[in-house]
Amino acid sequence: PYVTREGVVHAASILRMTAQVILFVCTGNTCRSPMAEGMFRHLLCERLKCGPEQLDDHGLIVASAGIAASYGMPASPESTELMADMGIDIRVHESQPLTARLLNHADFVYTMTRGHRNAILAQRPDLADCVHVLAPDGSDVPDPIGGGMDEYRRCQHAIESHLQQIISRLSLPSE
Repeated sequence: PYVTREGVVHAASILRMTAQVILFVCTGNTCRSPMAEGMFRHLLCERLKCGPEQLDDHGLIVASAGIAASYGMPASPESTELMADMGIDIRVHESQPLTARLLNHADFVYTMTRGHRNAILAQRPDLADCVHVLAPDGSDVPDPIGGGMDEYRRCQHAIESHLQQIISRLSLPSE
């Protein structure tokens, strides 16, 4: 049985249940992946000409997690500041560990390093087709933690460049 029209289940609920889930993964989910999540949302909103609160209405969910993250940590002050400079607010970000549930729901998983991808695939080889290193050439996005603002800026620029390439190739459900 397929859902063929709105009825008992509202169209908005159907859209949420069938949303495309894009997940960004780093180590602690406080620097790289929150920046990637925030910038990707921003780029999607620009492309779809909508606000962040409307991405669900376009059938898109963007999230981030960490291989070794704990629950509830904020984004690093450096990441928060860099994103604010771009007009992106990640102050409400709370870290979360990468879980089987997140992986089961994700359509695309982008990792910051080959090591992150390998760690996921060691546990879930069935996800090889949807887990990718963020950089199209497979190179790592270095962890900026403890490196100062210049290191964070280099990291931000690298992530943004990779995201631009991904978004240009992405087929969006509601365009």
